[in-house]
Amino acid sequence: MMEKTALAKQGIRSNDTGRPAYDLVIIGAGISGLSTGLMWLKNTQGKKTLIVEKNPYPGGYVTAYERNGYVFETTQLFPDIVNILDYLGLEVPLKPFPGTFMRRLVVHGNGVTEYRIPAGVENFTVYLCEQFPGDAAKIRKLMAYSVEMFAQVRKLKALPTLGDMLTTPFAAPKVVANLNRTYAGLLDRFRITDDRLREVLETFSSFSGVPSARASAILTAGAMLSSMARCYRPYGFFDTFPAAMARRFQELGGEIRLRAEVERIVVENGRVAGVRVKGDEPVIRAERVVTTVDPMVAMRRLVGEEHLPPKYLDRLKGIVMSPSSLNVALGLDDGIDLARLDLDYPYNVVSTGRGTTERLFDAFLEGGNAFSPECFHMAVICPSLTTGAKNTVTLRGVPFGIGDWLSWRQKDPGRYQAEKERWAEFFIGIAEKYFIPDLSRHIVVKDIATPATYARYSGSPTGSIYDMAALVTQFGPKRLPMKTPVANLYQPKFAHGLYGGMMNGVQVVDLMLDRAFNGGNSLFNPQGRPAA
Repeated sequence: MMEKTALAKQGIRSNDTGRPAYDLVIIGAGISGLSTGLMWLKNTQGKKTLIVEKNPYPGGYVTAYERNGYVFETTQLFPDIVNILDYLGLEVPLKPFPGTFMRRLVVHGNGVTEYRIPAGVENFTVYLCEQFPGDAAKIRKLMAYSVEMFAQVRKLKALPTLGDMLTTPFAAPKVVANLNRTYAGLLDRFRITDDRLREVLETFSSFSGVPSARASAILTAGAMLSSMARCYRPYGFFDTFPAAMARRFQELGGEIRLRAEVERIVVENGRVAGVRVKGDEPVIRAERVVTTVDPMVAMRRLVGEEHLPPKYLDRLKGIVMSPSSLNVALGLDDGIDLARLDLDYPYNVVSTGRGTTERLFDAFLEGGNAFSPECFHMAVICPSLTTGAKNTVTLRGVPFGIGDWLSWRQKDPGRYQAEKERWAEFFIGIAEKYFIPDLSRHIVVKDIATPATYARYSGSPTGSIYDMAALVTQFGPKRLPMKTPVANLYQPKFAHGLYGGMMNGVQVVDLMLDRAFNGGNSLFNPQGRPAA
């Protein structure tokens, strides 16, 4: 369960003035909402801007919380977005990870294979060639191709004009060739058939809980390159990042209203007119509204199906949201020395072999989960090794479906608690076996977040933690557009994670400003505007 804490986010207070009208209202103070507000105010003069957030602090899923003297976090990795921080005037002290990016353990029956994936694509290429010398030529070609393809993504336009579409095949031929290709299909193209090699490479599609046979080749390659190129984490707790964003937004004249849940996006004559906050009588009028919440909630409930054309509704109903997670946060006593266990990396991942993510994802689509001693995928994170706080470990199992969690939590608290404990012990047992011997003996505090926790916290009915699933069928031109059928209502849904959240803000602000800020580009490339 997540709650207000005595951390960086607690220093952020509502500063809304109660204006009757704004130039822009943003629903949600997560990374996408804060990024949108910051990019907007840096590139406009004196625009009245309000962010409405239902929780008592900003940050969304990027947060930290306290239990009995232990501080736990919900985020693992800070990707290479340093140029965006500089542009926005944000100072967040970051710890770099120039050596090992990930300890990756793959379990085959009673055997375990360990990989030390290095940071940096060139280092990763060399490492893979050393591990799989018989496939070295294929590896080098695949990695070079992936780098070139991702570079071409920078030439794409977020909302292309007819002229853009005509030139795209010449400017970004590798992107066009892979729009409908899965990551498994990309590996097939380079004739990579070794199961062990594919297990390592498919790690990057498993990040989002999507199997490589369904994941977009472009999105997976981009996630790999953007996360491992230069990776960091804050020296403080992760909530320092959204707190810094919120403070900067307020410094630029933006207003934040916390503990305020939007119950309606008001539409008049096909155009957005504002929002109504639960418990308020008057509508907060707005020239534009940006919603960053679950699209099923935003469009079907807050807007209402009566304002949406049938074709859009059909498309919306076909959207697959990303999986949820089961998260076990542990506070440990001083009798354990985490530093000597070699866990100080952005990612420590253990899973069973190929086919694991497919089985887990199929079960998620059916509303449940397929975790078992023979089928699991779990991350182990040790934030206290950086923050210097009391010993903490976070265990995260993905993908985990909503199943009966909501019903248990609402109607059968005893069953809910029993299931929480059962699955916590399952993941603790895996961590104890492969990473932290005698872990269970050192546990002082245990906090368990289920899919129902995420559903309550974010409002997503499925407890989705990564926005829309990173499927090839939902990527590029097939993704839900930022510009909704309601005039001046926008829904930025670029991708998940910190990098994707920041790009959401970049793209939607550029769209609202008719490309004056970022030149219509899909990735961050500001058009010579001076820093504020």
